[in-house]
Amino acid sequence: MDEPTRFEINGARHYRTDKPGKIYPSVTTVLGKTASEHSKKILTNWQKKNPGGMEKAAARGTAIHKACENYIRGLPVDVPADYLPFWRGISQHLDKYDYFLWSEKPLKPEWDFCVGSDGIARVWSHKHEFVGCPDLVAVRNGIVVLADFKTSNQPYCRYYGKDNPVWKANFTGWSKLSKCGMQLAAYSLAVEETLGLKVDCAQIIVSTPEIDQSFLFHGDELSRFQTKWLQRVRRYKELKELEHQAEIEQQANES
Repeated sequence: MDEPTRFEINGARHYRTDKPGKIYPSVTTVLGKTASEHSKKILTNWQKKNPGGMEKAAARGTAIHKACENYIRGLPVDVPADYLPFWRGISQHLDKYDYFLWSEKPLKPEWDFCVGSDGIARVWSHKHEFVGCPDLVAVRNGIVVLADFKTSNQPYCRYYGKDNPVWKANFTGWSKLSKCGMQLAAYSLAVEETLGLKVDCAQIIVSTPEIDQSFLFHGDELSRFQTKWLQRVRRYKELKELEHQAEIEQQANES
């Protein structure tokens, strides 16, 4: 029986790669593990105030991702009525691409090695030891764009300032954008290592009930996000090593 491509270790998502025994954490696992205590506290407080909110957001995101995937493949798009406000406006961003290389899964047969026997597709970095699952890789005007779809009740924000009366809302949007920027930076490194494809630009496509947004990162800005991501990878490995040492000490004390 084939082993699952995606599974959890101590509640943290991990993936198998193309090499036996090479199992790495997901990008979201690394970001979650290395988040600041302040960010973790904000998330915990939000979950307490919004019971079931994470599950609702996940269901909404899954529905919109499926709609995007079907739209790209020319299949019927059937979006539940509750999620229609999040779908409106997304297709106009997809229509700007000349052609697609990856939509949840590779669209080029030579990349089928990225798809596990259970149908789960992913890219990996053996150099930095992580795995990611990109939403979209496409080409526009000869430029390779790596994109990610996000649904949100509030807009994302590229900048914020404490002198702004709505800075808290802007800060939340900025925090989400920064996290997704690192996520895309991670995918770009894994795409280049796994597929041999250089990503020229990263794009976040955000859908809210009122508006849709598009944020582009390229050049030095994308490089800065890659640097931030690799810093988080190093921190993740440090934390895992500390946990390992603590387990060894505990076992020694118990023996």
